[in-house]
Amino acid sequence: MTRVTLKDVSKYYGSIVAVDHVSFTVEKGELFTLLGPSGCGKTTTLRIIAGFETPDTGRVYFDDDDVTFLKPYKRNTAMVFQNYALWPHMTVFDNVAYGLRVRKRELKLSENEIKKRVMWALELVKLKGLEHRYPLQLSGGQQQRVALARALVVQPRILLLDEPLSNLDAKLRIEMREELKRLQKSLGITTIYVTHDQVEAMSLSDRVAIMNKGKIIQVGTPRDLYFNPKNLFVADFLGRSSIYRGEVLVQEGNGAIVKLEDTDITVRGVTPEKTLPNKVAVVIRPEVMKIGSSEDSKDTVVKGTLEFAMFVGDKVEGRVKIGNLKLLVYLPNTQEVRIGDEVTLTIPWRNTIILPLELE
Repeated sequence: MTRVTLKDVSKYYGSIVAVDHVSFTVEKGELFTLLGPSGCGKTTTLRIIAGFETPDTGRVYFDDDDVTFLKPYKRNTAMVFQNYALWPHMTVFDNVAYGLRVRKRELKLSENEIKKRVMWALELVKLKGLEHRYPLQLSGGQQQRVALARALVVQPRILLLDEPLSNLDAKLRIEMREELKRLQKSLGITTIYVTHDQVEAMSLSDRVAIMNKGKIIQVGTPRDLYFNPKNLFVADFLGRSSIYRGEVLVQEGNGAIVKLEDTDITVRGVTPEKTLPNKVAVVIRPEVMKIGSSEDSKDTVVKGTLEFAMFVGDKVEGRVKIGNLKLLVYLPNTQEVRIGDEVTLTIPWRNTIILPLELE
């Protein structure tokens, strides 16, 4: 297992700043995800770790070894790409064996040893028995497993995954998330994963780094990022929320009371800021709200009219109009609701997030 450290890494393409003074450490055996919108610099960061790009500033370390200018083939990493990059004229076996055969002399491997390692990798990804098929004879999920087996068969120090599930349908994506997590934990291999899919990142990762405009905005566990976002970008990017402008009436410790803009509604919430500006954003997650009144006097209880409802299986997604506000809520899937119903909602103060309006 290998620790990966980036120190003050930047990458420029002319006047474009792709990666902006990025620093983080991926611990040994950790599954670490770079998450952010398209064009935020996450794939460029991954390519710098792989050695396909050279940083303009900063250093990359594998444990205590400085690998900043080391050639990719000398880093002993393996990368799974978004498009799988399989050779269509080669069988599954030959695709997986390709990396070993290229390094056969260097690794001092016999054909028999190569066969054993390939069959080990195919069994690991549950493709044993399909070694004589060609990529076009496989499903998308099976092709993804071949690409993964090809990466694992060389027994890399670090596994790098660039949007590996984006070409799969929704159901298969969920299955492969579970499979990837199982494989990573069973092998204990340090893994760096790139995705723009929040659910994928939250369900797979030990820790996540949120990126935007080439910078690392916040690093933490999925739970910490979701419930304790550092700023409005992180809060808005992770999950769905109702976000309102407001004016701070009182700040006390890690909490505050805010009057929502253009309403008579005041809400209490928590904040990571020691001192809030006068104008703030109030973030309310739809799943934290409760139907009915609350026994906690600090919670906010509001009444409104259900103006939209959509049954999505595990819940009913609704929108409740409260004066000038429209509040996104999740209602129980067993509850019969109709447009125009009056709804009483509790907004728990402990799960209401108050943040400065300014974005990083």
